[in-house]
Amino acid sequence: MSQRIGNVGLLNLVNATEESIKGVERIENVGLVLYGKENAHLLTKLNIGNIGSSLEIPAGYHLVNGTFHLDQNYLSSIIEPVFLLVNGIVIIDKNVQADQVQAGQLSLMVNGKVYSPTHLTGIAGKMLSKGNGAVETYDGTAPRFENGKFTLTNSFLQSIDDSLYLVVNGMLSFTQDLNLDLFYEKISKLEVNGKISLFENQETYLYKKVASLTTCVVEVIPAGYEVLAKPLRLNGRSIRRFQQKKWFTNKPVIIESDVSRDMLAKAIEKIHSTSVIICHEEVEDLVYERLSLMETEVLSYENSFIVIDGEEVWSNDQFLALNQPVSIIVNGQLTLDRDVNEEVLRSKVATLDVLGEVIVRERKLKGTLQNIIRLNTGTVEEEKGKGEAEATLQNVGELSL
Repeated sequence: MSQRIGNVGLLNLVNATEESIKGVERIENVGLVLYGKENAHLLTKLNIGNIGSSLEIPAGYHLVNGTFHLDQNYLSSIIEPVFLLVNGIVIIDKNVQADQVQAGQLSLMVNGKVYSPTHLTGIAGKMLSKGNGAVETYDGTAPRFENGKFTLTNSFLQSIDDSLYLVVNGMLSFTQDLNLDLFYEKISKLEVNGKISLFENQETYLYKKVASLTTCVVEVIPAGYEVLAKPLRLNGRSIRRFQQKKWFTNKPVIIESDVSRDMLAKAIEKIHSTSVIICHEEVEDLVYERLSLMETEVLSYENSFIVIDGEEVWSNDQFLALNQPVSIIVNGQLTLDRDVNEEVLRSKVATLDVLGEVIVRERKLKGTLQNIIRLNTGTVEEEKGKGEAEATLQNVGELSL
């Protein structure tokens, strides 16, 4: 059975053969391809959409994924020559001496980055004569790595004894009350691979500590805005506690139909949203007046609305049970069952906004949906057959063929 594969971080073809790749129909995207000299021709026989980079591994090299620490203990333990390919990060300890590295017992190829103390920069560069590596230098202690979501707080800064080289792989957030003088003193260098979220008054201090922003996206929260960390749903009662609020959010804001124009005008002054705002058509113009971004999507409804966040399967009976036409917003996955009637769909769904995925089990429904879709930033697809679905892999970190 042929197999289709979506995204692969690392595709290892070092031990691949004609037989082992025969069952692969297509691979959409590959970050890095590793192959040997003797089987390089197999690359042309694989149907691969996009390849980030490829690397030929000489015979005798061993693969290390992730982080490799190079210190005195490791170097002194080497008896015979060692050949390593590191796919990730190499950290050279500050106590490593030049003569230990120059002994010639260790050969490195790196696809990633090497963090080296300043006195070993030249030697580190020679160790990377092959591969796709880059060298970053540090003084004092080695960089500290944080993966995932990391929030920079005053407590964290106060816990630092010496100035710190901080590397964040993921999401870095600055607290609103962060002591910027302490930040400048305690953080010697900052590197972020992912996203930075900070407030407007902190932006200048950030640029003094980062050498490059090519590996991250910077989200700047305007002065005076309150961050909404989760979706907000407002009704006629809950909105009363807000007075002239300025909100910054990348989550949906839902405004119920019992929120009057006067209530909305008193509660909200500005909304800076990179997500969607769902509101009744009676207050739609007021919502638009309060937006700070032109690209924010406002999804209005006439009677009522339904938001689908998870995975749901709707039958014809469920649509018939609706008292009046509704606006449906799909943020998750909606599957239309085989018995869904085209006329029922047209009469019961006023608008359909596809932010996630809509799956139809009858091909003819795709045409009907086009007449009621208002916004489509997701996908509308016909359900795949059982055998086809089983032969598909979506995301794979490392794949060896």
